[in-house]
Amino acid sequence: MSKKRLAIFLFYDKDGIADRYVEYLLSSIRPCMERLIVIVNGEANEEAVKMFESIADTVVIRKNNGFDVAAWRHGIVDICGKAELEKYDSLTLLNDSFFGPFYPFEEIYSEMENRNKDYWGLSAHGEIEGAGLCPYGYRPAYIQTYFMVFEKSLLVSDDFFFFWDKLPNYDVFIELAEKFVAVLTKHFSDLGYSWDVLCNTSDLDGARSENYDQHTYNIYELIAHRHYPIIKRHSFYAPKDNYLQHSNGCDLPRSLEFIEKNYDYDLTMIFEHLLRLYKVNDLKKSLCLDYVVEDYPHYEVPTKGKAAVFAYLVCKNMFEKYQTYLKNIPENIDIVIMTDSEENVQKLNNICNNIPDRNFSVLKSNHCAGGSSIVFWVECKDIIMKYKYLCFIHDTENPHNDFPTVHAEYERMNWENMLHSSAYITNIIGLLSEHEYLGILSPFGANHGHYFSMSADYWCGYYDSAVKLADRIGIKSPNKLDSPLSFNNCFWCKASALKKLVESDLTYEDFMSETGEIDNNICHGAERIPMYVAADGGYASGWVYSTEYAGAELSSLRFMMDSLVGELGKVSMVKTNDFRSFYASVKRFIKARGKDNANNKSKELKKLDTMKQKIKRITPKSILSIYCRIRYR
Repeated sequence: MSKKRLAIFLFYDKDGIADRYVEYLLSSIRPCMERLIVIVNGEANEEAVKMFESIADTVVIRKNNGFDVAAWRHGIVDICGKAELEKYDSLTLLNDSFFGPFYPFEEIYSEMENRNKDYWGLSAHGEIEGAGLCPYGYRPAYIQTYFMVFEKSLLVSDDFFFFWDKLPNYDVFIELAEKFVAVLTKHFSDLGYSWDVLCNTSDLDGARSENYDQHTYNIYELIAHRHYPIIKRHSFYAPKDNYLQHSNGCDLPRSLEFIEKNYDYDLTMIFEHLLRLYKVNDLKKSLCLDYVVEDYPHYEVPTKGKAAVFAYLVCKNMFEKYQTYLKNIPENIDIVIMTDSEENVQKLNNICNNIPDRNFSVLKSNHCAGGSSIVFWVECKDIIMKYKYLCFIHDTENPHNDFPTVHAEYERMNWENMLHSSAYITNIIGLLSEHEYLGILSPFGANHGHYFSMSADYWCGYYDSAVKLADRIGIKSPNKLDSPLSFNNCFWCKASALKKLVESDLTYEDFMSETGEIDNNICHGAERIPMYVAADGGYASGWVYSTEYAGAELSSLRFMMDSLVGELGKVSMVKTNDFRSFYASVKRFIKARGKDNANNKSKELKKLDTMKQKIKRITPKSILSIYCRIRYR
């Protein structure tokens, strides 16, 4: 290392946990630094502190106030001081708000130091109007402050130390953004110091009203074409309607795919962190984890004993129908069928005997009355973990008073999107194998018939039961607002994604009510937690479609969307400029209607009360007395 560099790293986590990506980040920048200081805002658990101390020269834990800036000021002014700073060729200020680097920091420092600028960063934001708090009257273009480097020419100046020494605490984020983030770059530029960024996007800037955060909403362009070495955490939890304001929302998954194919960066580090803090469903939406799988084989059939299909079949009249799907299962994949009687065991054995070259087992369950949850997670637990890849599928009776075609199509949706063809099955396993972070692929939520109502709440009243079961097996309780992605025990998965569920000590009694009967609420709650078990293990979940079903779903969703927008667009309050404005205006419209209804109800109650008082005044007391005795007897 030819240069003597100093870095001050800010860490904050609400749980005090430093995930693997933080260790990787610090380990990557450590070889570039003469001295590394880690400052923790708030708390860090014992494992985090040990990790920090193994990498950094100095570790300081302080109260969580003043955001990153107060911590950096503490490092610059109180820990180092001006005399100490002058010993170094550069100072790097960075935080834990990004994943990476995807290529070595040494390359980044080499390139930027050759540009001979006084200070630099990785990216910049174009100028915007701002919120009116910035002293310049607008927010000028600025280096984004998650990673900033100050070279010796600026570092040793009185200008630099005076700026930090006099910097106040900011306790409100908008003040921090307007009075520090948007000020620092122009402040030193106005003093005559030069600056630059590694990933220049100034050619994409427009008018102040048109500029936006390139590293969030244009991330693929930066990573694939402008050698951007990191990805911000904010990219994963920015609202989907914000993404749709700038593109079709697939920038983020394209970026991850590019990283996966072109860099040696372990993406599971990203998912471990995200799945600990953010909603499973939100992550699925932001990453567009919807996979349309073709019939043409793109992957090799897994070796024998590596994958299995577990089927729960009890509806006698459906056995012949599902024989077609069982024939689609490739020869190397084992088939385990559970049923409810010896008679059905014989029938299913006869069916399977007509499917040559398959390793199948037909077993009688002792607890079929409890549905697939008890069969899979209690009776089959000793078999499941023998395999690496698993499929769970089952039949169901039609429990609803609806057209028979509604339930029949729901059944077909599950079986078609799980066992459509041999090549289709091989491709699903290939996807799970190719993407280490992917744990579960399930059919999508149905939208036809009465199943449309589930779109409003896929918990269907079983949330409390799911929480009870989550507590029982030792995973974090799901958020009620986080709609489950899989709710019927039909999905493909990595066995490791279900490890905590399968290896738990769940018994038949866990699915029983206090009266000793099977508690269907618990059984249905269990159908909705596999993705949360997977998330606990650091795996994401998605939806999978055959090409036929993808076309049908796209057509149906397009029709529903166009119908809703067509009708709501007739309302003057509703805007249709883009989806974000449409969605926001619909929410305002509903809120306004709610207020109108409340006001109307209040007016009606006042009218009724006035009428009651009027009747009392004109009605003889004797008649009121008789009425009261009858009314309230």
